[in-house]
Amino acid sequence: HLTDQIVSRLARGRVYYGWFIVGVVLSGGIPRVGLNGSFFGIFLKPMSEEFGWSRAEMTWAVTIGTFIAAALGVFLGRVLDRFGPRWMMAGGFTLLAVSYFGLATVSSLIGFYLIYAIGRSTMQSATGHQLMYALVSKWFVRRRAMAISTATIGGYIGGIVLAPVTQTIINHFSWREAWVFFGVLTAFMGVVPAIIFLRRLPEDLSLLPDGDGRFRPTPGQAPALIEASLQRQQDEQRADPAIGEDALNLKEALRTVSFWLLTVMVTVNTVGITGITFHMVPHFSDVGISSTAAAASVSFLTAGSIASVFLWGYLSDRVGAKRMLLIAVATLWIASLLVARTDTAMGAYVSSAVFGIGLAGTGLLSEVVWADFFGRQYLGSIRGATIPFQMIGNASGSLIAAFLYDLRGNYDDAFRFILVLYAVSMILLAIARRPTAKR
Repeated sequence: HLTDQIVSRLARGRVYYGWFIVGVVLSGGIPRVGLNGSFFGIFLKPMSEEFGWSRAEMTWAVTIGTFIAAALGVFLGRVLDRFGPRWMMAGGFTLLAVSYFGLATVSSLIGFYLIYAIGRSTMQSATGHQLMYALVSKWFVRRRAMAISTATIGGYIGGIVLAPVTQTIINHFSWREAWVFFGVLTAFMGVVPAIIFLRRLPEDLSLLPDGDGRFRPTPGQAPALIEASLQRQQDEQRADPAIGEDALNLKEALRTVSFWLLTVMVTVNTVGITGITFHMVPHFSDVGISSTAAAASVSFLTAGSIASVFLWGYLSDRVGAKRMLLIAVATLWIASLLVARTDTAMGAYVSSAVFGIGLAGTGLLSEVVWADFFGRQYLGSIRGATIPFQMIGNASGSLIAAFLYDLRGNYDDAFRFILVLYAVSMILLAIARRPTAKR
């Protein structure tokens, strides 16, 4: 096949093929932002005004899609490990593109629920962060943090560039044309690269993680000799403690204390993160900061994430992912305290930027720690098993903060609760230890 010929040629080139995998994940991360929370807000007002739907009615589509994603994640993680990412993610991006096109045609609330929920569940499962970054982790060991940090840039680019583009399309045409724009973008930036470039493991291309020992069979070399040479290089890699990994399958991982410590840690972090990100802007307005400055704090949060993500990756590859993740969660704790106590525009900008720095670190390093603890081979299944917990945290964080606000009339108790969560997260991470495969 033509695609196999392209991949084979690239695999023998100077650039390690794992970086092409990173490129596909980065590219696909750009158009998938159309179904995240901030872009939902862009479409919320024009669609609700045209159809007379309440904002609460429309928001149910997000909740439905999130819970479907939680159910799909467990299954799709196993698909990633067993069959590879190519057709799963190509199919996911195709369904995502179809959902975008479908949203451009909706005329009823039920139709909106159905199409949006399908698209959002796909965005959070088959093309979600957990499985996309699990794929990257399969191609890197020593440079894993830097590879994942590079892959995350797609989401940041999508958020910064496509938000004003989307609003411009809505202003000059309509929200329907904006959905079509995302559908076309997904087809070219998600579907096509996934079909051409995605492959399961470096070993499938006679390569090793990170491009180490770049094995290139010579023309006419006997298959048995090729296999023996590759096996020797793999054995040498596993003997090196700096890059070797013990791979645990899902059943083995579920029997370890570390799996549950990390699962609870990530879930707790998600509750705290959504509690802050959903309510930061209204909190700033409540304490007397202008609505313009409060809204601008979101840009400072994004800027903090972009400015720091490569530094987190660089330091993680040298100091260790677990140590840096502890620092990242501590950064979120400090940032949350600053958000809670500030009452000036400058304070809002600074606290938001610090929160963005911590957010980039936790998002990146959590994925690296999972791979470091449990290895590459079954990482899709293992991360898929944690998706339901993270989706519950994702759905509940903003609701808990809103409930505490309604109870007291301010966010004081909500912020105290979030600070406790981050403290618990740091304790759980500190006592978690890398398990060893028992066979």
